[in-house]
Amino acid sequence: MIKARLAIVGASILSVGAAPADMLPLKQGIFVPVGSACKGASNAEMVNYWGGKSSIGVAQATCTIKKLVKAGTTYTVTDLCKDLQSGYAIDGEPRVLKIASPTQFSMDGTSYRYCGPKPQW
Repeated sequence: MIKARLAIVGASILSVGAAPADMLPLKQGIFVPVGSACKGASNAEMVNYWGGKSSIGVAQATCTIKKLVKAGTTYTVTDLCKDLQSGYAIDGEPRVLKIASPTQFSMDGTSYRYCGPKPQW
């Protein structure tokens, strides 16, 4: 009886599976340029990262990583974004992210810092 219960528990644990690992070593949430205030940051300033296969997104699009190349703390990301209003797919050019810590990275000549799990109005 105990062996049967253990087998059922083991099978249910296996069926749940592990959560997918984040592809980028960043905290999930909102980032703004270093020097910008978190509170009241505009949509144009904010970028986001939601973990898993998501890429760095903006207010009007969601992005998924198609290809990722890592060299130390430098990540070259090729993503596919979807415009939230039109639904159109936007193929992205490879972007280089230099990740200093889970709360700070630079991309396209701008350094970003973590502001939390949601925008601060």
